[in-house]
Amino acid sequence: MSSLRSAAARPAARPALRLPSWRVSDLKSLARRLAHFWLVWSALLLIHEAGHALSAWQQGHAARRITIGAGPVLWREHFGGTEVVHRLVPVAGMTTLATPADREHAVGWSTWRSDMVTLTGGVVATLVLAVALGGMVAARERRTGARCVWGRVLVADAMVLTVFNFLPVPPLDGGRAVTSAIAAWRGAPLPADALFWVQAGGLALAVVPMTLWTRWTARIDRVAMWWGAPRAQS
Repeated sequence: MSSLRSAAARPAARPALRLPSWRVSDLKSLARRLAHFWLVWSALLLIHEAGHALSAWQQGHAARRITIGAGPVLWREHFGGTEVVHRLVPVAGMTTLATPADREHAVGWSTWRSDMVTLTGGVVATLVLAVALGGMVAARERRTGARCVWGRVLVADAMVLTVFNFLPVPPLDGGRAVTSAIAAWRGAPLPADALFWVQAGGLALAVVPMTLWTRWTARIDRVAMWWGAPRAQS
């Protein structure tokens, strides 16, 4: 009886803490995913920002700088009068226009319409890319009878970038459209301090939709894998 009591009085042994073990195959898979993300999203952001620059150029506004990514600068080059800067992490992009001095502080609905045309150029660029990739993937799958997984992932990524930019959160395209509309309605540009806090708050709020967006991107990926996929041969 005493031995049973002493055994019951002793606290249960805690399980030993096990650290995750990384195998070589896991590291290779992680490296492939990171390389895919870096290459694909660098290209998508470049095409998206080039769409902004082209639509601005058609309105007579030159692009002074196109920036891809955030963090340390990896590459910098000038093409004509436009500087292209590629940074380490491809999570955002920005096109800086060379605005004439007489239009630097211009506001109004005509300016808003011009901004909307410029913003629409990026959306059109990624949509055209998604449609073109979808057509090439469909042609390849029709010829081979097998699903082109990587091609479908590229189409899904292009659609994700396009739809995500519609969110009305600065500094996304949707948020820039909202701030431009507010300036046109006020008849004056937003004060520098207010614009700073709007941008900072937008970046903070972007964390929430980006967290929730993982579910939606997973759904977009599933749809991209399922829609129009060739049926398995019986």
